[in-house]
Amino acid sequence: MERLPYTVAIAPGEGLIVRTGDVVMYIADASLSAAALITAVESVAEAEQPGGAVAERLAALALGADSATLPPFGVIAPTADGLLLLLRGNVIASVDDARELSGARAMTWVDEVLPSSARKVAIGGRSGLAPLPCSDLRAGVVPGGGFVLLPTGVTAKRPTEPVAASDAVVRYSAVQSETAVFTGTMSPPSVPARAAPSETSTLAPVAGVLQAAGGAIYPLDRPYVIGRDPLADDAVRNAHASPIVVQNDQHVSRVHAYVTIDGGVYVRDASTPGGTFIAAPGAKSWTEIGSKPTRLEPGWSLRVGEWILTYRGT
Repeated sequence: MERLPYTVAIAPGEGLIVRTGDVVMYIADASLSAAALITAVESVAEAEQPGGAVAERLAALALGADSATLPPFGVIAPTADGLLLLLRGNVIASVDDARELSGARAMTWVDEVLPSSARKVAIGGRSGLAPLPCSDLRAGVVPGGGFVLLPTGVTAKRPTEPVAASDAVVRYSAVQSETAVFTGTMSPPSVPARAAPSETSTLAPVAGVLQAAGGAIYPLDRPYVIGRDPLADDAVRNAHASPIVVQNDQHVSRVHAYVTIDGGVYVRDASTPGGTFIAAPGAKSWTEIGSKPTRLEPGWSLRVGEWILTYRGT
């Protein structure tokens, strides 16, 4: 943890604070299900770029059969564009004492990529966390009601004014992107600003899910951009679509395919050399689609490179 120039100050209260690799997590209680969350984070936290992998592991739990038993949690991890923030359930995050996000406002979870210019991020079960003096979790699991992430050398203070609640609640996305590490100061080169996304509650009803062979699940209540670097697409950068990143496949373009919801599920290719393919259940061959939206029926599969997603209807 010495490569991370951050202080993780602990606030007293019930729950657990976990710091492993480049990831910090607050878990609302120490129930048996907390062990599954800790294991999921630990399995990928030591990777050089853990943010997207952490979200993928947690998505499998949050949308799995035992999701109802998971305690609320909040996670912060590095991404290519800044700091990935995930909140599920009754967990609150305060950013720079000026903006507040709540996981309770989303059906699945709230996620947002915070700009790297963020100077203070507090995550816990309540607003206005007051961390213990001189506390700095370097690694491991300790009891606590939340934590405050600060650059090393900065002292956390209780906000003197109420934190303003923000309407910018970002929709759930099972991010699977390549991510950067917490290195340097909290003011690296700036990234393009993200438009204020809609609340999850305003999204269309879930038409089903796309399920990857590895177990990742993507709810079909929003559009997706698929590719090696879907953050290069304006729809993702402006929070109008969620990214699905396909790693380590030379046949996949940076922006490869689009999935949209419009009275059904539609897929189109982004005019790529490798092409995008669909197939019916049990089909012996794949059908290549073009740049015009093609309807994907329940049970059918979508292939990008060697990576396959299957549409599971409601």
